[in-house]
Amino acid sequence: MLRLGTQMIIFTVHEPQRPAQGLEARADSIVFVKEGFTIWGFLFGPLWLLYNRAWGAFILTLVFMAGLAALLEQLGLRNEGPAIVDLLVSLIIGFEGNDILRWSLERKGYGLVASVAGRNRLECERRFFEAWLPHATGKGGAPGTPLMDLKSRDWQSSNTIGTWPEAMA
Repeated sequence: MLRLGTQMIIFTVHEPQRPAQGLEARADSIVFVKEGFTIWGFLFGPLWLLYNRAWGAFILTLVFMAGLAALLEQLGLRNEGPAIVDLLVSLIIGFEGNDILRWSLERKGYGLVASVAGRNRLECERRFFEAWLPHATGKGGAPGTPLMDLKSRDWQSSNTIGTWPEAMA
């Protein structure tokens, strides 16, 4: 049971479009990506992208940094330019780093399977695998489990709920 003031962390869960045949190999291929700001992406910037094997994003970041540095030099900010570029890139990677990872996973053939919330990563993984395991083994799950049919992708319907323009139509 959750108490007021308890911080919840949300992870998106990604699995290859062509999962492995064995249950253990399939479970090992599942990737959890945290929602929100990444402090390591902010502190280490492009190096964090390399560490997470986001090669395309790393190259785009270097091109962006070079272009922005050249623009700032043309504006007469030769001395301040590197600091401005570094801070801006660090902020962008800090706020968008996990979305960049999701984009990289999508390009590698991973699909979004679910979102899961918990007090920490371990609890999120436990919650996901408790719901996923009965379906992955073909034994079905208890009614009310969050993942009733992973292969049908019913959750990806075009029915939008909320105040988005598509929902108002």
